[in-house]
Amino acid sequence: MSLKMCNLLDIEKYLLLEIAYFHLPSGFKNKISRETPMKLDVYIDLLDQCGCSMYPAFISRSQKGKKYIKSRQANFRRIYATSDNLDDVVITGYMNDNYGSYGNTKEKRKTSFVGLAFKDSDDNAAVSFSGCELMNTSSIVLDWGGCLVASLGRVTNHHQKALAFYDVNMRGISGERNILGHSKGGNLATYVFINRLTEAVNAYCINAQPYCWYAMNDTQKEALKTDRFEYIVHAEDLTRKASYVPYISRTAPINRYAAKRIINIHGFNEVNFDEFGNLEGTRVIRETTNKLKSKIFKDFTGEKHLSYEECIQRFQEKIEASTSVPRLFSITLDEVLMVTDALAAVLWLKDKDRDGEYIYPVIIKSPSAERFYQLKLRKGHGIAAQCVFEGLPLFVRDSQQTAVHFEEVGHALGIAVSSGIAVPLGIDEKEVFGALELINKKNGRFTIEDFALVNDMTLAMLEVFKKSGQIIDSFQDFSLLRIRRGNEKLFSIEKHACRELLFSSSNKKETFLKMITGKKLKPDELFFFNRRKFDFGKKEELKALVRCEYAIMFEDPKRRYGNECVQDFLKASLLHVRDVSDKRIWAESTAKRIGLGNKLKTPVKKLSDTEYIFLEYAAARIKHPMLIVVNAAFDGFVPTALEVVCNQLKQDCLNKTATVIVLKMIK
Repeated sequence: MSLKMCNLLDIEKYLLLEIAYFHLPSGFKNKISRETPMKLDVYIDLLDQCGCSMYPAFISRSQKGKKYIKSRQANFRRIYATSDNLDDVVITGYMNDNYGSYGNTKEKRKTSFVGLAFKDSDDNAAVSFSGCELMNTSSIVLDWGGCLVASLGRVTNHHQKALAFYDVNMRGISGERNILGHSKGGNLATYVFINRLTEAVNAYCINAQPYCWYAMNDTQKEALKTDRFEYIVHAEDLTRKASYVPYISRTAPINRYAAKRIINIHGFNEVNFDEFGNLEGTRVIRETTNKLKSKIFKDFTGEKHLSYEECIQRFQEKIEASTSVPRLFSITLDEVLMVTDALAAVLWLKDKDRDGEYIYPVIIKSPSAERFYQLKLRKGHGIAAQCVFEGLPLFVRDSQQTAVHFEEVGHALGIAVSSGIAVPLGIDEKEVFGALELINKKNGRFTIEDFALVNDMTLAMLEVFKKSGQIIDSFQDFSLLRIRRGNEKLFSIEKHACRELLFSSSNKKETFLKMITGKKLKPDELFFFNRRKFDFGKKEELKALVRCEYAIMFEDPKRRYGNECVQDFLKASLLHVRDVSDKRIWAESTAKRIGLGNKLKTPVKKLSDTEYIFLEYAAARIKHPMLIVVNAAFDGFVPTALEVVCNQLKQDCLNKTATVIVLKMIK
C-alpha cells in the first residue's frame, strides 16, 4: 500500500487524476482537511452526487451524463477493490476555486483552480491538479484564458495557487512527494515540479499543456528528462503541439475501437492497460535528435546514454525501490527495451493443459500488443518457448540461421522476426516459470553485448522478485470473446476455437446474435473482446469493434437476391485495403480460388446456392476478422456445401487463423 510513484500502477494514477473533475457536493466541500481526512473509497461513493465538469467527455446535467458518471464510478470501484496501493489512501486537502456552490475558497476573484491532496499510512503524499473545465462560462474564461497566458511563459494565478496548495499539503511529509496533472493541470504540475527540485518530488503528467521552454533554466530543462518526471501523451492528442516538448517519456496507443473524438483522446478513457494495470506504450529515451531544433530552442540536454555498468546500477536502483510485482515486471521490460533499442518485449508465463506444457504472454510492450494476447506457444515454437522448456538463455542474432520456428510470433507481430533474445525466469533451470523475450532490434540485429546486458538485468530483477516473497497470480485468459453479468458468465469462446450452437427458434438465435455483437448490452453487463473491456456506455466503440473485427456470414439475406456483382461483394470486405486497384486485384484472385474467376461481373442473385455459400466464406476470410459468425439458418442453402464450408472453418481454427461461431436451427 503506497503512494510511491514506483509502486503506483498507471491505472491507479489515472484514477487519482480523473477524480479531480468530480466536485464534492456543498455538504462535503469544506469537511476535508489534514485533521479530518476522507477515505478515497468514500469519495468514490460520492461521485454520483458530485457536481461535475462537462469535461472530459460527458455532459453531467443530461441523462447520458448521469449514465456516464455511473459507469466511471463503477470503474473506479473496480480499480480500488483490486488495488494493493490505494486501500490506506486518504484525501487530506481539497481546493475548488470556482464560482458557485462547488467552490470552497474565500477569495472573491476566482481562478477555477481545482486540486486534491492524498496521503498514505507510510507518510507518502501526492497532489492532483485538474485541467480546463467546462462547468460554466466563468470556468471556461478563467481556465482557457489562463492557458493562453501560461503558453507565453507568464506565471499565472493558477500557478501560484498550485504551488501554494502543494506547499501546504506537503508540509511535514517525511516520505515521497508526488505531483499529478492532466491537460492544464499538467502545466501546473510541471511548474511546481521545476520549482521544488530540491525536494524528494516526482511528477506524472498526462496530455499536459507544455510549460514554456524559454521560461526554464538549464537545470529545470534537464530535470524534465529524468526518471523523476513522466510526460505521457496519447497517440493523436494535439496538446503537445502547443509548444516545444523534447521530454515525452511515453506515447500510449489509442484504443482502436474508440470514436477518436478530440475530447475523448485528450481525456482518460481511450487508452489501454494490461492485465496488471500498466499503461500500454513503451518508454523512450528523451533526447533531441533534430540539430536544427536544438539550436533554435537551445536544447542541449538529454537522457544520458549509459555504459554497461551504469545501466545495471541505474536499473538496480529503480527496481529495488519498487515493492509491486506488476510494476517490477513492467519497469524491467521498459528498461531492457530502452537499452537494447528493441521493437518488442514480452513476459511469458508457463502452464499446462491436456495437450501438455505451453507458455502464454502476460505483459507485452509492443505496437502490436493486442495481437499477442491469447497466444499459446509450445516447445519448438519460438525462442521464448525453447528458453522456458530448456531453462537456458537464448540469443538468436539471425533467425535465418536457426531451426527454431518463429511463424506464430511473427504473425502476431505483423512482420518477420529477424533477431531475438530470451532469458528464463525462475529460481534455477529446474524451476523456470516463464521467460523475458526481446524481438527485433529497431536498427540492425541484437549483439552479444545486448544479450549479456539483458541477461544481467533479468537476473537482478529476479533477485528483487525473490526477496519480495510475492507470487505471480494466474492471469490466464484465452477467451477472445467473453460476456459477463456480475460473476455470471453469459458466454465465452477461446481464441481459435470453433463453437456450433443450436437454437429452437429464430427469435432466440437473433437474441443471441445481438448479445455477441453488443447490441443488447445491459448496464450491469460487461463485454470483453481480445482483453478489451466494453461497458454499457460504449455503444459507438462496440459498433466499431464489430465493423473491424467481425465477419458475419449470411448476415443480410437481401444480399443473396441483390444486383451486386461478385467483384463488388468481395471488395466490400476489404476494409483494410485502401488502394482501389489493390482491392480489385484481391477480389479477382479470391474469386479465382473459389471458382468464380469468370463471374466477377455476375450479379449475386444469378449464382447458384453453392456458389453463393463459397462467396460468403471467401468474403469473410479476406476481411481477416478476429471472429467469424456463421448465421446458417436461412432456407434455400445446400446442406452439403454449407457443411464443406463449416469443415473448412474448423480447419482454419486448427491452423490458428480463425475463431468461429456457427449458429444453426434445430430441425
